[in-house]
Formats: sequence, C-alpha cells, structure tokens
Amino acid sequence: MPTKDDYIAAIDIGTTKVCTFIGAVKKNNILEIRGYGTSECNGIKKGIVVDINKATKSILNSVEMAEKSSKIFVDRAYIGITGKHISFINNWNEINLSSPNKIVKKADVDKLISIANKINISSQHSVIHTLIRQFAVDDEKGIMDPIGLSTNKLGVELLVIYGSATLIRNVVNSIKGANIEIEDIILEALASSEAVLTSEEKESGVILLDIGGGTTDVAIYKNKKMVFTYCLPVGGGLITNDISIGLNIPLIKAEEIKKKFANVDYNFYETLSRLNIGDVKIDRNKTALNIKLYSIVNSRVKELLNLVKEKIESYGYIYSVPCGVVITGGTSQLKGIIGLANSIFNMPVRMGVPIEVEGPSKAVADPIFSTAIGLLKYAFQIENFMDLSQFGEKKQRGTGIFYRFREFISKILKSEG
Repeated sequence: MPTKDDYIAAIDIGTTKVCTFIGAVKKNNILEIRGYGTSECNGIKKGIVVDINKATKSILNSVEMAEKSSKIFVDRAYIGITGKHISFINNWNEINLSSPNKIVKKADVDKLISIANKINISSQHSVIHTLIRQFAVDDEKGIMDPIGLSTNKLGVELLVIYGSATLIRNVVNSIKGANIEIEDIILEALASSEAVLTSEEKESGVILLDIGGGTTDVAIYKNKKMVFTYCLPVGGGLITNDISIGLNIPLIKAEEIKKKFANVDYNFYETLSRLNIGDVKIDRNKTALNIKLYSIVNSRVKELLNLVKEKIESYGYIYSVPCGVVITGGTSQLKGIIGLANSIFNMPVRMGVPIEVEGPSKAVADPIFSTAIGLLKYAFQIENFMDLSQFGEKKQRGTGIFYRFREFISKILKSEG
C-alpha cells in the first residue's frame, strides 16, 4: 500500500458535488490520478456552507469513494475555496538598496517580499494567496526576475487574494468534521487555471471561466501571472431552476433535460424535428416546447456571460487578452455555449479540459473535474517549490503567508476543539 508521502489528496467542495482526487507526480512531471470519488453535495450553496453536518457527510462520502478506488487512506488534503466573499487587492512595496554596487541579490528580494507580505486587512478577512505580479527597478515596471540587475530602488507588486474569515472557518470546520487535516486552502479559480490553461495562453493573456453549479469563477492571466479574479454567484444551477419554473417540471427532471437537450446556439429548422424530451408531460406541441427550452437557457446563459464581460470591462482587461476565453466546469458542456461566448466576447473561445494529466479517462477528460485536478497540480507546486515566481512567499514557510494561513487554521481547530 502506498505511504502518505507517495500521494497528495485534494477536495473540491462545490455546490452540486464534492470531488476528492488522489494523485502523484511521475518522473516526467506528469500528474497521475491514482483514485477519485464524487458525491452529491448537500449543505453548500454558492461556495458557502449553509449546513455543516450535511456538508461534512458529503465530504466523507467523497473521501471514502476515493480511498476505495485507490486503496489509499486519506487523512490530509488540499482544499479548494470559492464564493462571492473572495476579493483581491494589488499591494505595492519598495525598498532602497544599501549595497555599494546596487546589484539586486536574493536577500534583497526576500526582504522586500517579507515587507510586502505584511498586509493590512481587517480582522474580518483572511489572506488566502499572495502572488507576485511584477517587480520594478528604479520605477521601471514589468520586471519578472530582478536578481542581478542594477538599481537604486527595488519594488514589487503583489496580487493579494482574501476572503471572509468566518466563511473560511465554516469550510475548515466541515473538513475537520470529516477528520481530514488541511494542508492549505487554494482559490478554485487558480486551481482550474493550472489544470486547463497552457503556458502560452498565460503569457499572452487569457480569460478563464469555470462555470460550476452555483458559481462562475473568473481568472485573468497576463505575462504568466494572475492579474484578476472574480466569483459570480451564478452557475448552471440557476439554468436548471429556470427550466423547472418555465416548463413546470421538477428540478431533477429539469437537470436531466438541461444536460441532454438544452442548446443555446442552433438552427431550429434542422434540429427541432430530431429532439425528444422524453416523458415530460406538458400540454403543448413539441416545437413550442423546444422553442421555450431554447429561450429559457439562451437568455440565462447570455445574462451570465454578459455579467462576466461587464465586470472584466470595468477593470480594463477585456482588450489585453489575445488568447481569448477558455471555458471549463460542468456548464462548459452545454451545447452551443462556445459559439455564444464567441459572439458575446468577440474573441476566440475554447473549452478547457485538463492537460498534462494521466489516469482514468472519465476523470482526466471531463471539464467537470478541472478544479479538482488543478488543486492537485497546484499543491504539487507548493510542496516541491516548482514555478517559484507564482509564490510571493517562496520558501519562507516560517514567515510567509502559508505559515500565517496555517496558523489561522490551527486557531480555528483549537477554538472549536
């Protein structure tokens, strides 16, 4: 049986499902999924715990399924987090170099980052990540690695991602109830990006949309750095709800119809005659029913995509992403959504599926599991200090934000114990 050090586990707690994935990195740095389990999620709405006992039970079910499929016991895991309470700020700091030759050394960078990590936010919030956006030498910005450069003044800009301490505490306590030790909590938009975006897209500029059941997570990358994140508390569940109301059918049936027949971009004359929505009992003809279904879903998806676009436009990023939009998550499989997004954003759009990962085809080829796989990939970077430019804290485990976040989790566990 594999030892604890042979694997990493990650838990994606969504509105409609909980996914536990167990993986290991092979010698060629390709992630291999050793086992996974999915369970219907109860007690979570739009990334927020509303019933801790139901949430814990859902987590336990998912973990037990993953353990059974992999024959690996899980007692610690990396956890994903999302929700409209997540926000960010850009934090700028600078220092004057004191060395006679004014050459930037690693010690100077470490000193600056240590200062930059002392972020002044209210006690109601907790920092989740600090990510380096750029360095500056003598006010010349856009520097990726300043070590070895000459300058009188060294600056750094951090993207600081934070969330509600109370809502994070509820997630922590849900995991605690399942007897799982939390290694770290990772923003789900960041995780999904690691799973489906290429390095070329991150460098040139790209928008990621992870459309789940209750939320739409947004991340924008430029020059290989995340520069923007946002969580819209709307997802595929709202589409299901509208179908249920519009067609006067139960939610379970509405979800089935959405997955099988909903289409937001098709030619009525070629498609309507081939559609059959099964045993739905409704007093109207097939054509009228399909037009109604199309109208409901098309209107809701258009609204969702336009809300995201307006938010991105308000920050000025809409014209700096030549690689366009990558859509992942369960709702990305909705028929016609790629074409509809292309017309709304007026830029290239593709579906995002996990890349550079091996394992069961049902797990590694489905965009519904992008976040869970991304959590594993990001966790391996943390543990092995790969791609250090992503981390403002680098190897400063004792003084960086990872330490403070672990300390935050420890205080919760002690106070609740």
